[in-house]
Amino acid sequence: MTTIVQEHPVLSLETAEPSTATTMATLTAPVYIKTLNSAQVDLQEVMEGEPRSLDSTTSQSTSQSTSESESYSSSYSSHSENESQSQAPTRAPSATSLAASTADVSVASTAPSSVADETEYQEEKTVPENPSPAPSTHTALVINAERGYELVADFESPTALAPTEVRIRNKATGLNHIDWMSVAYNFCLPSLPWITGREMAGVVDAVGSDVEKVKVGDAVWTTTYYKDRRAGCFQELVVVPQHTVFPIPETLDFHTAACLGVAGVTAAMTLWQWLNVPMRPKESPEATTTDEMTDAASGVSTDTGVFLIWGGSTVTGQFAIQLAAHAGLQVVAVCSEATADLVRARGATHVVTYTGKTDMHVIGEILCCAAGRLTRAIDLVGARTAKLCLQVIAASGRTAADPVDFAPLAFMSSKDVIPANARVHTVEIKQFVLNDESGVVGERLNELVASGAVLLPAVRVLEGGLAAVEQGLAMVKSGNLDGRKLVVSF
Repeated sequence: MTTIVQEHPVLSLETAEPSTATTMATLTAPVYIKTLNSAQVDLQEVMEGEPRSLDSTTSQSTSQSTSESESYSSSYSSHSENESQSQAPTRAPSATSLAASTADVSVASTAPSSVADETEYQEEKTVPENPSPAPSTHTALVINAERGYELVADFESPTALAPTEVRIRNKATGLNHIDWMSVAYNFCLPSLPWITGREMAGVVDAVGSDVEKVKVGDAVWTTTYYKDRRAGCFQELVVVPQHTVFPIPETLDFHTAACLGVAGVTAAMTLWQWLNVPMRPKESPEATTTDEMTDAASGVSTDTGVFLIWGGSTVTGQFAIQLAAHAGLQVVAVCSEATADLVRARGATHVVTYTGKTDMHVIGEILCCAAGRLTRAIDLVGARTAKLCLQVIAASGRTAADPVDFAPLAFMSSKDVIPANARVHTVEIKQFVLNDESGVVGERLNELVASGAVLLPAVRVLEGGLAAVEQGLAMVKSGNLDGRKLVVSF
């Protein structure tokens, strides 16, 4: 029997409660929301009804009350370790609970459906060629010894850079479920005080002596790793290795680019490095109509077949659908009835909705659509749906000699029985940061976004900077985001 190794447990959102109450700092600035729609696809209300996924994309479904986890979470371990970091200065006491009401958040404006048409956001990417030297301190939202959030105005700035490191001044940070879960459930916090936050976009403020791909003043996006406090995105200045830093495509602004670091990278890494989906498929009519696809970079022939994506309208699901379709796979995506149009627009070949159906009904539809050609599957919802995916694989007609590759990106119980025809992958997205050769993944993802081959999800912009993060995380936890990605603007 195959054993599933999870680097840390992600508890059920429906039943689990933090062992220690998580406290939040008092908001010190008014919070406003702007809404951006992805180019060419007007989401509007089609996202309503999707299960609440931990990549902060969907609201809770009434027909699938399942435990769910954020796709990026499988990349991190739960153990604590000490690191040589500067101690934070004295902080004001925190007071606001993470579960506090978000009723005071108001909608400020709605941007056009094409982000490129929004002059305000395009203009903000203009930055000075010679920014002022970084101050000795900057503002950071830290996790204190009591595991509460505290806004610190005079946190020590990261000034010394390694030769291959880049310092970025924060302009926009994406909010994800792992941000609040790591605090509530005490994982991915090597020591305290600590700074969390996993993805951001901003302006290059300084570079190490060996950095060549970006320069001071460039508008960039990045994804970060929890074991370096300087890389936490809930602060004004962020330090990351150069292979994780990418120029923002001309079609995007800081806010839309800020959602690439978690969902976009997770989808790309999972498909290209774990599930053997071609990163650069051969562009030909034959390649999209047969079961054989050639990866132009490696010359390796890959059976594309049918790809099951459970959680198709999550942000990670939207990226995964587009990347799989671009590689020539037929995609069977599972989602709510309300989000079916969005999932089709993203490129799913078949859409199976679960609204008002039994699990067996949904499984039967998936098997009919796959027609014995299922080769890959990912689950983006949680333990319950991961188990359903295993049932689909068991009945798919594939053999142990030719198994279905399955990546449970949310959470999968180690007690689940793995069918003989399933090959289960433990995806470690942290490898994107730890292995500098993974930079090709971000470069390719950037190319596809810049060309319009991959569209980004709708983005809700929460203004107020670090003072708005805590209220934003409460919104992410509640799941009432109508399917849009929540991003904090600095």
